[in-house]
Amino acid sequence: MRNDAELLWKEVMIRVEERLNDARAYEIWIKPVKIKGINGKRVQIEIPGMTFEKGFTPYIDIIKEEFYRTAGWQPEIEISYTGTEKEKTFIHPSTEYELPLNPEYTFDNFVVGPKNQLAHASAQAVAQSPGIAYNPLFLYGGFGLGKTHLMQAIVHFVKKRDDQKILYLPADVYLNEFIQSIKNKTAHLFRQKFRKLDFLLIDDIHFIAGKEGTQEEFFHTFNFLYDQRKQIILSSDRPPKEISFLEKRLVSRFEWGLLVEILPPDFETRVAILKKKCEIKKISLSDDIIYYIADNVKDNVRILEGVLNRIFALSTLLNKDINQKVVDEIIDGEYYKKRIIITLDNIMSAVCEYFKIKEDDIIKETRIKNILIPRQIAMFLGRELTGSSLHSIAIKFGGKDHTTVLYAYKKIRDLYQKDQYIKGVIDEIKNCLER
Repeated sequence: MRNDAELLWKEVMIRVEERLNDARAYEIWIKPVKIKGINGKRVQIEIPGMTFEKGFTPYIDIIKEEFYRTAGWQPEIEISYTGTEKEKTFIHPSTEYELPLNPEYTFDNFVVGPKNQLAHASAQAVAQSPGIAYNPLFLYGGFGLGKTHLMQAIVHFVKKRDDQKILYLPADVYLNEFIQSIKNKTAHLFRQKFRKLDFLLIDDIHFIAGKEGTQEEFFHTFNFLYDQRKQIILSSDRPPKEISFLEKRLVSRFEWGLLVEILPPDFETRVAILKKKCEIKKISLSDDIIYYIADNVKDNVRILEGVLNRIFALSTLLNKDINQKVVDEIIDGEYYKKRIIITLDNIMSAVCEYFKIKEDDIIKETRIKNILIPRQIAMFLGRELTGSSLHSIAIKFGGKDHTTVLYAYKKIRDLYQKDQYIKGVIDEIKNCLER
C-alpha cells in the first residue's frame, strides 16, 4: 500500500513541479514534504515543522488539484510534523461538482486596472445576472494575468449568495471525465452531470481543440445550457478564431456572448497588486522595494507573486532583511535567467540570419521557395514562441490575414514531425533565440 501511495505521490509531484515552473519554490516548499500513506481519500503527509507550514499552506490547493487530475479523486490532506505526534488536518470537503478553489481568488482581492477593468466588470455582471448579461463570457489572455482568479471569484460570489448548481474545472479535467465516461459506459451520467448546472465555468477551453469526440459532446452541452439560459464562462490563452483545430460551430457559439481580452498590468496596477498580496500574506515591504519589484517584473501577476513567495521564504526561514540587493538576487535568480522574452522582431532577425536573406524579402508577397519556407517558419515560430495574435504575426511576416498564419503553422508543424532537415533548422533557430 505504501509503495502505491509513494508512486501516486511521485506522479502528483511531477505535475506540481511542472505547474509551478519555479524551481526554487518547489525546492523550498514542496520537495521537503514526505508521503506517509493514503487511507481512503485521506492523504497523510509529513512536513518539517510549524514555520514551514505557513509557507507550504498556499500550495495545498495546487496539490489537491493535481491529485484530482492524476487519480480522479479529491483528497483530504492530513499533516504531521517531522519527529512529533502533533498533527493538523486540512479538510477541503470534496463535492460532486468542483475542484478545490483558491480562497484568495475573490472579487475583493482582484486588483482592477485599465488592462483588466472590462474583464472584472463583465465577470461581476454574469455573477449577478446569470444567463442575461453576457452568455457566454469568454475571457482570453496570456499566462498569469487573472483569468482563473476571475472565474473562481464568480464561483465564490455565487456560492455565498445563491443556492445554485455551479461547476468550475479546467478543460483537461473535463476531457478526462469524458474519456472515463466512455470507458465505464456512463456517458448518460456524464451528460446529466453537466446539463443540470446553473453555471458552467471551464478554464483553458483551447485544450479540447482537436479532440473530436470531446468537442462534439461539449457542443451539445453548450447548446442545452444556452437554451435553458444557464450561464457559461470560458477562458483561453487566445480568442476563439485563433484556436487551432477548434470546430467552426464552437467558434461561432463562443462568440455569441462577450469576448474580453486581459492584458499585462501597467506599472501602477503592478504596484497595487504587490501591496494587496503583501496585505494578504502579511509581508511588510517598503514602498521603494515594492516600486523596484514592479519596475523590474512586468510579465504577469503570478511572477510578481513568485517574487513575494521567495521574499517570504528568505525572511521567515533565514530571518534575512529584505533590501534591494536581496530583491535583485531573487529577480536575477536561476528561474528568471531562464525566462527569455522572445518577440516577433527577434524571430525575424534569427530567421533572416539563418537563411542569409533580407527582412524586406520576407515581408514582400512572393512564392519563391527560398523566401516562402523561411517566411512560413517565421510564422510558425511566432505562433509557438510568442503570445502575439495571428493577425499581428500575419502583418509582421507579410501574410494577408490570420488564415495565412494558420496555414503556415500547420504546414511547418507537419514538416517538423516528418522532415529531419526542417526539424534541424527550426531547432537551431530556437536555440539561437533562447541564447
